[in-house]
Amino acid sequence: MKKVLTLVLALAMALSMIALAEDDRITISVMGIDWGYGPSANSSMEQWWEDLFDVNLDIEWVNYNDYNEKANLMMTSNSIPDVIQINKTNGAYYYPIFTSAIDNGLFLDLTPYLEDGLKANNAVMSKWPQSIWDQATYKGGIYILPRSKAEVSQQSGITVRRDLMRKYGFEDEPTTMDELKDWLIDLSNAATEGEGQKIYALDFYGDLMNNARSTAFAAAFTGQIDWGWDEDGNREYIMFDPNYINFLDWMKDLYDAGVLDPEFALGNSETSKWKGGRSVAFLTAWYNWNQSADRVTNRIFDSVCPDSYEAWCLMPVEGDNGIVIAVNSSDIDSCIAINAACAEDEAKMAKILQVFCATEEEYPGYNDVLSYGVEGLHFYFDEDGTRKKTDEQKIANTQGYVGAWNQIFLKVDADQVASKFMRAGASRASDEAIERAYAIKDVLVAFQAETGMAFSNQNLFSETYNSSWAALTSDVNSMATKYIMGEITADDWTAFVDGIVSSAEYQAILSEYAESAK
Repeated sequence: MKKVLTLVLALAMALSMIALAEDDRITISVMGIDWGYGPSANSSMEQWWEDLFDVNLDIEWVNYNDYNEKANLMMTSNSIPDVIQINKTNGAYYYPIFTSAIDNGLFLDLTPYLEDGLKANNAVMSKWPQSIWDQATYKGGIYILPRSKAEVSQQSGITVRRDLMRKYGFEDEPTTMDELKDWLIDLSNAATEGEGQKIYALDFYGDLMNNARSTAFAAAFTGQIDWGWDEDGNREYIMFDPNYINFLDWMKDLYDAGVLDPEFALGNSETSKWKGGRSVAFLTAWYNWNQSADRVTNRIFDSVCPDSYEAWCLMPVEGDNGIVIAVNSSDIDSCIAINAACAEDEAKMAKILQVFCATEEEYPGYNDVLSYGVEGLHFYFDEDGTRKKTDEQKIANTQGYVGAWNQIFLKVDADQVASKFMRAGASRASDEAIERAYAIKDVLVAFQAETGMAFSNQNLFSETYNSSWAALTSDVNSMATKYIMGEITADDWTAFVDGIVSSAEYQAILSEYAESAK
């Protein structure tokens, strides 16, 4: 009994020491975005990170639908956590409520920490170009910590049904916008007749003309993206570029040919859904057609579609003033900001930088965990090297969803071809697909480097834009839609645009952007 009692006391002492050690850990409060996958607090993933960094993470995951509202409320009430993920608003990380909170001293200027060796010595940050830090700068200070450098010009992929191309003899790929238009019309008609159901030219829907389904197409005609520069070097919104009507004419030809969903301007995502087999093509991220070589292990199309459906991506085609490309509004893929009060506690600040600036070099295996979770806890390797999950691991993986953590933790720069197309095992794409993906990337990189295409209003501020843009442009999308549908003329469109461009509000926006740029 004495031996048993001794063992019990020893165990109790050990447990109490562990509890005491955990109580001695620094606690960091965090708020991050749940993109719909349901990560939960105190998950196995959270506990694993806490043990790795010897820290307590008091983290709250907020659904993306509610995130901006909650984050903004916290900022306006001066009640932010130690670390908070910053979400893009209207394409910018530095949006009005956030910048107002910065001006009020709520967030920490990270410049001294970065210049004190972190930027130069960190294995990930040291590889970033100066443009990343320029994009992270507001009024001479850096208030956001980028989490990685995003892939180039992401929404630039003309993804197509290659099985239809082969079946109906359309394997010669278009190289210009005119060729693409004719190719889409003819293949849509051939597929509609051959498949016995309507196959549209484009999976296109939504009441915004300047969105991910169209912007890259418009850029081929205008030579600019969102806010760019006109011939005189002045800032200009893409839909007010004189060449934008050529894009509308291109869309109108598709509509008149009957290969565009008659209700394309409505929020109906099913009628012409590409992944449901209802369209020839759609505009999306150039790396999101990563179908496995067997077309089964990693599906692209809906589960009800046959395995014979094959995904492909065209090379960027040329327009009058550029190629089909949508440069990123920011090359920062995600970011966090830190409560200014944390700087008052040196130990806490050091721990925050340790946790949120970790790298593979300091913690071997870190990159794999950020990508896949913990082996044995969230997945196991099958005999062919493919990562698989048991039912228990699926639950653990959902509760600690890795995709949420790699939005707030530092990670290596994105290589979507390697991570999506070149996965180990049966989920790997074909060699031909891998070669095509890298070829597309090379063209996008070269074009952006040669032209310098970018958002001309990046990190610039206009009070008039913030207060008046929505009202000023409230009819732009409906007028563009009416033009495509033949309800207004080219003269009507031009007069409408001229009315906005000549308005006091629009001119004030241009003036304020120019002043901000100084």
